[in-house]
Formats: sequence, structure tokens, C-alpha cells
Amino acid sequence: MSASELVVISESPPNAGTRLDHLDGNPLGVGHVYLRNNFQPPATPPDHFEVDIDGVGVAMSSSRLAEIPQVEYDMVLECAGNGRIFMDPIPDGTPWDYGGASPVIFSGPRLLDVIGPVPAEAVDLVFTGADSGHVDPEGTIQYQFSIGRDLWDRTILATHLDRKPLTLSHGGPVRLIVPGEYAMKSVKWLTRIATTTKPFTGHFVNKYRYFGDTIEPEGTGVGAIAVRSLISRPRDGEDLRVGRYEVRGAAWSGAAPISRVEVSVDHRPWAEAKMAPTRDEYSAVPWTFSFEFSTGRHEVTVRAHDDDGHSQPLAPRWNRNGYANNGVHSVSFEVG
Repeated sequence: MSASELVVISESPPNAGTRLDHLDGNPLGVGHVYLRNNFQPPATPPDHFEVDIDGVGVAMSSSRLAEIPQVEYDMVLECAGNGRIFMDPIPDGTPWDYGGASPVIFSGPRLLDVIGPVPAEAVDLVFTGADSGHVDPEGTIQYQFSIGRDLWDRTILATHLDRKPLTLSHGGPVRLIVPGEYAMKSVKWLTRIATTTKPFTGHFVNKYRYFGDTIEPEGTGVGAIAVRSLISRPRDGEDLRVGRYEVRGAAWSGAAPISRVEVSVDHRPWAEAKMAPTRDEYSAVPWTFSFEFSTGRHEVTVRAHDDDGHSQPLAPRWNRNGYANNGVHSVSFEVG
């Protein structure tokens, strides 16, 4: 990982963000996709994973997955803590700015095409990764997360990122991918899939909940990615020459397609930006806004709306764990 490609947040475990000037809404190459780890990654990739449905265990390899029909998602992978440092006060947790998100292309077979019929009494599917570490009060555990029936149809077992074999650093050889949902559900280094007839209550399922939130009921599980837009150019603090400039960036939502992106320059009324055609249901949408900038200091703010009526709040939301802060994004710069 080159420092010029990602912004390093921590070395151990490795966490690093996508550079904001790369977030123009187009899918990123592997070297520009953010890294998020709760534990140190495994030293070697798992050579297979186990599917345990109704007590019957079957070993499955990534080469076997290649024989099953493949699907591709042009989507946004986003950490639930993205934007955490802009909350006031700043909650505990990895200090993400806006780099904990990346437009990506994942591909692999559908989950249900791999595991087959699931017994009617199953409530959750539980996914276990090869990474492990110490947490309180449980002690040493492996990373696990569960998803309910409402998400099974869209979920894939990804073996490729940017149409190349999935690397170890991004969870290869096989990673769970749940498009439209925050990425804690997209378990890396998959080693096991199992059913449970009761809601799963593992450490990370209990951790990724809203507590003290200004919108969600207490204890609600973190789910769909909140509507968000970002400015990739100009950069905050950049020096520009007088003249017409194209402001650009990306917008996305896990709940519904983006319907509108608006820009305000120097606190003027909101004006509609030009959106590129939507590529896929869960993809980022590139947008542009042309404006004639005079000499002096300027501030540009962007906000997005989706088809389900969600809009970005003007002020950051707050909750105890720092999840899903999707307040509007602003940059300031000098023109001379």
C-alpha cells in the first residue's frame, strides 16, 4: 500500500482511507479502495470455507465458486464509521474522515446459488471470517456477522474486485458482499456459513447498533447506507485561478437511487448539479456543477436526495458509536 494511494489511519490493525480527490463516483482500482480491519488480517488466505446448513457441513473452495453463474455489482463499499470525526463531540472508534468509502465493482456467485435451500425455521445466516482478536468481555474471538432473510437474495460471495481476483488485503479469496448495507456485514476471509434459528447476538452484531442516536430508536441495528454526497474537486484549501470551474464529486445511498444533487456556493440558495446516468442500483453517481469564481475565499457545500425521500442533514447527526454521519460536505478554497 502506497501512502500516495491511501491515507493511512492506523498501522495495526491496518486501516486506511480513499483519497477524497479520487471519489468522483467512478469505480476505483484495488489500490485506491479503503481498508478497514477490526483485527489483524490473517497471514495466509483460507483455502476453503465450510457451509453448514441444517447441520450438514460441506467444504467449498473459491475454484468451485467459479463454476457457478457470476453476478457483478457496481456499488459503494462504506464503513459505518465514515465521517465519525465530524461529529461533536467525536465518539470513540477509528477516526474516519470521509475516506471510509469507495465506489467498487465486486463479482461472484449469489449466496443462495452456493448454499442452496435454507430451512424455513432459519432466522439468520452467520458468517465467520479468518481474522480474530481480543475483545471485552468475550476474550479472543473470530470476526462474525449475521444477516437476515431480507438480505439473502442480493448477497454474493465475492471472488473478484475490479474484475481481478480478490486480494488478501481486501478479504480474499472469498468475501461476503451485501450491497447497499454498511460494510461490517461484508465479512472478509470467509471460513464458515451457518444457520441459526434465533437472532444471532455475537459481539459485532451487538456493537454495530445505534445508541443515543438523534434519529434511530435505541439499539437499532446499523443497516442501509445513509444518503451521502462528497466533493472530490476542488480540494479543501486548494488555490484556484479566477474563472469558471467545474466542481465535481459523487453521491450515493443504500436505500434508493439518487434523485437529486444540490450545490450551494458561499451560502447562496441551493442549485441543482448535473448528474451522470445511474450505472446500477447501488452505484455511486458522479455529479458536476459549473460556477464562475471571482477573487477571494469561497465555500462550496453539496447535499444529495434519494428516491425514498431521504436527504442529507445540514448538521452532522450524533450517536455514541459514531455511525452513519451523513451531514453535508463543504470545502473552502482561495481564488486569485
